[in-house]
Parts: sequence; structure tokens; C-alpha cells
Amino acid sequence: MLIIDRGNSMTNLKFTELRRRTLVKSFLWRIIGVVWTWVGAYIILLFVPPSRKSAALIATLIVVYHHSTRMVMYYAYERIWASVAWGRDIMPRPMSRREKILWSIGTAVALGIIFFLLLGVHPRIKAKQFANNKVHSISEGRASASSHWKRRIH
Repeated sequence: MLIIDRGNSMTNLKFTELRRRTLVKSFLWRIIGVVWTWVGAYIILLFVPPSRKSAALIATLIVVYHHSTRMVMYYAYERIWASVAWGRDIMPRPMSRREKILWSIGTAVALGIIFFLLLGVHPRIKAKQFANNKVHSISEGRASASSHWKRRIH
């Protein structure tokens, strides 16, 4: 959780950046970065004359392009996101004693259900699947054996 201090002389508000905001920002930045790098590399490949093309020169130009432009882009990107209010919240208050107890009980119940499913239900399902597969394979064996003998008789 990122804490951003947006204080002035009158108030001192603290904002938190919610996880979903951080996730969206990261995802969008990655998409922008991939597209930006691809476009730049494509343009570099178009403008470098065939007589000068070498892997070392192309790689160097792409790295210089990438790192010289991305810092400026990132600054602008963060400034734009600073003006977007979505996904920010005022610093949450600490949980009350009652909320902590309810959260603990909920967690214990969820863990109990998970362990019950893993230790109680899962083995029964596996045993039933094994029994069904065994019966199915036996019946297939009988069917193939009877068809084999039918073909031999006729």
C-alpha cells in the first residue's frame, strides 16, 4: 500500500493507493512500454540503410531510443496518474477489536472448510473416480473380448 502525503498548511491528509489502482497502472505502463519499444524498433529498422545494418548497431540504437525516451514518458505517465482520483482512498482507520475478532473467525472458518475439502471430500472423490474407471475398463475389456470371439465364430 503506497501512502501519499497530500498536506497543506490547514490539513494533512494521507491517501493510500489501492491495489487495483497499482495493478491497472502497472498493466497500462507495460502495454505502453511494449508498444512504444516495438514502434521505435520498427522505425529504427526502417531508417537504417541496408548497407549499415548490423545487429550491434540496431541493438545499440534501440537501447538508446528506449532508455532516453522512457524516463520522460514515465514522468508524464506518473503526472497524469497523480491527477486521477480513481483508486485512491483516505488512509484507512485501524480495525476495531470487534472487526479483528470477526476477521479472525472468518479466516479460521475458511481454513476449516478448505481442510475439510482437502482431507475429507477429495479422497472420496478420487476413490469414486478410481472405482468408476476400474468398472469402465473391465466392461470395455469384456466388450472387446466378446466382439473378438464373435468375429472368430462367424
